[in-house]
Amino acid sequence: MINLNGKQLTSIGGLSTKAQAVLSMINGGQKWLSFGITDTTVNGINAESENQLLKLIQNGLTGENYIRFNTFRAAIDKILSLSEADIAQLAAIRLTVNDNEANLALLLHQNDLLSYGDIAKSADMILLLVQQRPDLFQALSFNEMLTLTDFVMKQSEVNPELQAQSTAFAATTAATVSDFVNLSLFYQYAQQQLPGENLIPQTQSSEIQALYAQFEAVVQPYLFTPTIDMLADGGNLFQAIPELARASNFIGYTTASAAMLNLIQNITLNEQVGGGLNTAIQNYLAAVKNLISFTAASGNELSQDGATASLKFQSAQGIANVGVDRNGTVYLLPDTKITYLN
Repeated sequence: MINLNGKQLTSIGGLSTKAQAVLSMINGGQKWLSFGITDTTVNGINAESENQLLKLIQNGLTGENYIRFNTFRAAIDKILSLSEADIAQLAAIRLTVNDNEANLALLLHQNDLLSYGDIAKSADMILLLVQQRPDLFQALSFNEMLTLTDFVMKQSEVNPELQAQSTAFAATTAATVSDFVNLSLFYQYAQQQLPGENLIPQTQSSEIQALYAQFEAVVQPYLFTPTIDMLADGGNLFQAIPELARASNFIGYTTASAAMLNLIQNITLNEQVGGGLNTAIQNYLAAVKNLISFTAASGNELSQDGATASLKFQSAQGIANVGVDRNGTVYLLPDTKITYLN
């Protein structure tokens, strides 16, 4: 017996068109649900929503969160977040000859999904990184592969020499794959703040190390991540995050590398040290707080692994990108950018 939202489900046709399409993508999902509906010996399953029922079936039958295609894979939460038209397209082509990059290119791009072909593009960098830091890059998780792939694809227009310098800097310092990406980008943004042009590589690296040391010395107080109640409907994130921003505790960063990458894009050091840099950071974060507090979120994007959501708050003042994980932890993402400080 299957109970959905307090009522007994008597047929698969009792599900919405969208839910039926997602069910068809779960290996053995339709067969299992048909059996569960008709067999009275099955212990009663009570689901509060179609999404909850589908996730129970997916995890129960496959033991994992991912729905797999020939072209890519994504968490069921991500699939459920897509439009009904995109879900219908995926259900129609999954594991057929039409499940290929050419047919899915637009859908993947519009939904920030990376394909297996995209991941293959990061192979050369991964081989290099394994040589430099086997402890960090030899056994990558799928999520770490996605992180590196996204980074590699966005580096296509960066000067190769600068790429090599920033990679070497990050590989020396990073403790995680996310740290590596953040510190590589930190190096590239920091280069734009160097006093003078045409510095020799040794001098350039020394100057950037000095900028890094300045930030490293002051970011610790900003590494705090408040939480919100994730039991509430997901739509309430649009209300809960501005309310959190208006509170005294506000929102911080998850890691020092994320903080430094965000701050280097928004604060010009100009030899500021100690209290001067702290004041600049506090003024910047006050502007971010103001933006989030009084701006409606323009979108809510779920990550490919379904682990995090990002909400964008955009106005003439800039754009604040806020992350939320499954536990309700809220944090600023490094691409937050304030173009006008009050």
